[in-house]
Amino acid sequence: MRRAALLAAILALSGAGLARASTLVTITIPDRHGEIASKWLSYPGPPRADVLLPAGYNAHKRYPLLVLLSGLGNDYASYAADGADPLFDKLNAIVVVPEGGNGWYTDWWNNGERGDPAWESYELNEVLPTVLRRYRILPQRRYHAIAGISMGGLGAAYLGGRLPGFFGSVATLSGFVDPEYYADVVDPGMGVTSYAVTNGDYNPDPVDGPPNGFYMTGHNPTALAANLTQTRVLENTGTGTPSNAGLGAPTAVPEGSALETLAIYPMNQLYVQALRAAGVDVTYQVHRGGHDIPDFVGEIESMLAWGLFKPVVTHPSSWVNDTVATNGQLWDIGYRFARPPNQVVQFRRSRSSLSITAAGSGVTITTSHGCVIRSPTPASITLPRHPCSVRRKRSR
Repeated sequence: MRRAALLAAILALSGAGLARASTLVTITIPDRHGEIASKWLSYPGPPRADVLLPAGYNAHKRYPLLVLLSGLGNDYASYAADGADPLFDKLNAIVVVPEGGNGWYTDWWNNGERGDPAWESYELNEVLPTVLRRYRILPQRRYHAIAGISMGGLGAAYLGGRLPGFFGSVATLSGFVDPEYYADVVDPGMGVTSYAVTNGDYNPDPVDGPPNGFYMTGHNPTALAANLTQTRVLENTGTGTPSNAGLGAPTAVPEGSALETLAIYPMNQLYVQALRAAGVDVTYQVHRGGHDIPDFVGEIESMLAWGLFKPVVTHPSSWVNDTVATNGQLWDIGYRFARPPNQVVQFRRSRSSLSITAAGSGVTITTSHGCVIRSPTPASITLPRHPCSVRRKRSR
């Protein structure tokens, strides 16, 4: 009954009665490298994704892309099940909601094994390439956005920093954006709420490793704020004070108000301070309300009004990125460590100079010009200005 009333309110808010509706399709996106064992899914695998195609969708036309991440206790179909799809009818973009399980968008630490499940690898190495192969997406960075609610807000902030040259805008809505806030409680709680023990994972801190350890810091959006220096960021949070969120029904879950008051709001206060200190273009919106669907609807409306596809920097000559990932893509630089890093590693680019702090192993750098550079770490590398094949021909 409440869901039907909520849907009616969403339709009124979005003006969906006057606009042509988007089309929802569900696709499978297999974990080709075994990133997600079936025990982590609430349905028979492989993992799925909901794709919302804009009204009048033309398979020969290119569209902006929004990757929309779900929160804890939800799955790829949760936005549609809660009736949120009409909110995006006027966006004129392809909206992809990939499966995120209860995995915190992290390759789980598991005593250093780093995987099983490997959610961040799945999202970056399986979901994105599949979407880009299957749908025509505008290539410019400004037309790629990632957003999410609660756990999905953490995922948006973190994954946006993992692939800064792709995502131009990041939106975190009531996001769990500082897992090191009271880490001794939060860290084991992440494993409990992910049903780790139920699925046979008995590690004490399975998701992000020991509280305040390097792996947890390396997955903490607040600690990694500088990774989004060239990115537009929207940060929206409630204070926990109950609100009708513009829908005529007050926040209905007391636990949601308590969660927003005790964790989400203070986390966001710390996150916005870190973003501003890093010089990030952040819009910070605070409102009355808790951690409940009516409040999330208001936050989605605010996000759409903010605008997901506005101009951004395309090719910065200087940037910084901190990571604990074994491999990744930073703007026009690909990297792969010989072994998983044993500490947070910083890449710092300044024109043709690239510095890399100690990682515990060597690294292979691949440039957009096709140059491959192998180096121990720490390192200071002068990046070639010309394609390596051209340089070889000239040297003959």
